[in-house]
Amino acid sequence: MKKGICCFMFAVLLSVGSLMTAKADDAEKEFEDILEDQIRSTVHYYSEDSFSVIDAYGMQGKVTKTVTSDDPQTSENEEVIEEYTSHIGIVFLEMEQKRDGLFKFKKKDFFYYDFDKKEFLTASNVLGNESIREFFERYVDDIEKSITPFSKLLLLFFLSFIITVPLFIMIFQNRSGIKT
Repeated sequence: MKKGICCFMFAVLLSVGSLMTAKADDAEKEFEDILEDQIRSTVHYYSEDSFSVIDAYGMQGKVTKTVTSDDPQTSENEEVIEEYTSHIGIVFLEMEQKRDGLFKFKKKDFFYYDFDKKEFLTASNVLGNESIREFFERYVDDIEKSITPFSKLLLLFFLSFIITVPLFIMIFQNRSGIKT
């Protein structure tokens, strides 16, 4: 009887656990779609569906936004700053950029998202939070944009082709003109 109750409780826990992970997977997929749209609209030469998340961090934190900028023509300070608390997500990711259909670059960058207002933020909006600043400082040295090895090889091939073809033309052109 005890084994039957234990097996039943274990089955219930497994089914509840799988439902919870399914909801988490749906939320994660939704955020990935939002992130894909943002990258597609803001990053030039972005190769679609090529980003991969290196690390992510979420927290309840303070967001600072400039609502109205200061007018330099007047002596008063008209700048209006809004501060509010929101659920913030920061993502450090790697994406691929494709130029001219031949050359591919790998780029690493940060994206900040306000889950409550459903909008992307800039670093200046959220770096007032200590834990986000620590996350940023952990990966700031890894921000880079580099050409992929295959694209580098292709570029070197084209450069060598520019040098060797005229050289071969000069060599074979001179041989056909020499009569002995």
